[in-house]
Amino acid sequence: MRDSSDVLIVGAGVAGLSLALRLGAKGYRVSILQGGEPPPVHRPEMIQPAGLQAMAELGLFKRLEEVSAAQVQRFHFDRMRGDPLCQVDYRALSHATPYALITLPDRVRRLFERSLDACPTVRVHRNVRITELVRQGAQVAGVKAVEGGQEREFSACVTIGADGCGSWVRGALGIRSQVKRYRNGFLGMLVQCPSKFWNLQNQVRYYLGLGRILGLFPCSADQLCLLYMVPADRIPTMGQEGLERVKQHIARVEPRIGDALRTITSWEHVSRLVPMRVRTAKWVVDGAALIGDAAHACHPHVAQGTFQAMEDGKALAEVLDTSCFGRGDFSARALAPYEEARRPVIERIQQVADEYVWLWETGNPLVAWLRDRIFRNIGDRPHLLQRVAATEAGIDPSPLTFVERLQALGLCA
Repeated sequence: MRDSSDVLIVGAGVAGLSLALRLGAKGYRVSILQGGEPPPVHRPEMIQPAGLQAMAELGLFKRLEEVSAAQVQRFHFDRMRGDPLCQVDYRALSHATPYALITLPDRVRRLFERSLDACPTVRVHRNVRITELVRQGAQVAGVKAVEGGQEREFSACVTIGADGCGSWVRGALGIRSQVKRYRNGFLGMLVQCPSKFWNLQNQVRYYLGLGRILGLFPCSADQLCLLYMVPADRIPTMGQEGLERVKQHIARVEPRIGDALRTITSWEHVSRLVPMRVRTAKWVVDGAALIGDAAHACHPHVAQGTFQAMEDGKALAEVLDTSCFGRGDFSARALAPYEEARRPVIERIQQVADEYVWLWETGNPLVAWLRDRIFRNIGDRPHLLQRVAATEAGIDPSPLTFVERLQALGLCA
């Protein structure tokens, strides 16, 4: 059995779904191949101000009312022993939406999936197992897969790998990649905790210690998502006793959520997250392209994943619509403008993310002292605060300049 379309998208995350929405709106025939239903993930999905603007372009901004979420304007950075370091406030930004929206990943994905109902030329195939890449000469022409127990061939003018950090498509294309697993991972927990009870409305709190981080993220009117950093190599071996120790430490750092943690009774209530950075030698080949984490995952400290996935979809849809389909050319050369537009942005974001990892997660007392000094200096300088807010919000993803770094260190005015 054969299925033919204009564009074949492997993977049904934000990157693939946003691309499908843009192409479907223009009448292109799009097939999306999805594996099994992903399990719920207890981690915050933060849509930054620039990401909310991107959702408006997709016609999804008003539909965000359907999603249980929290609007956040302030980000507090404190030491674990309680000393305040810095507060980043999005209200200082000159932006149409001076706030971030925080929810859960599956809620965002379901919103995109529901939006595809308005695109009759887009078809989603679920529970598909891909077995082979199909080529015509040197050009990718689709994939072979098993759906509903039957072997099928999905052919298309262009095949898109939107299948995440461990991308099957990337491997099948033979694209060289550097995948870095960071030294520290996170335990994610979702608890019922009315934000008005302990004054967390419109606020995120980060508690920074020596080799430890606790993040508190409101993700609806009465739900709170916790992220607690632990060494990644310890996560697989932490038993029930380890979970109880984590809960006790969280309660010591923030006693007001101690009661809420009682609902976390087993590892079934905890998501184990190990961040990765993906760098690939190229994003496009003849007849295929990579988008989202399949091309360029970065550490979630910068909270740019959702926005950058949508930006990938926007850039690639434009190249496909204005160039490739118009000329009937789906070669790597024709697809290259997409990578040329997006790669420099992603490389800057990855640089910022790695600097955050080095500074925020340090277990070195001297570097921790330097980190705290930097946060306090930024907090005392409104122009640096606004600069950091613009970076976090996705408005200006560039790293701090040399002079700004000296100012953050307190070495110049």
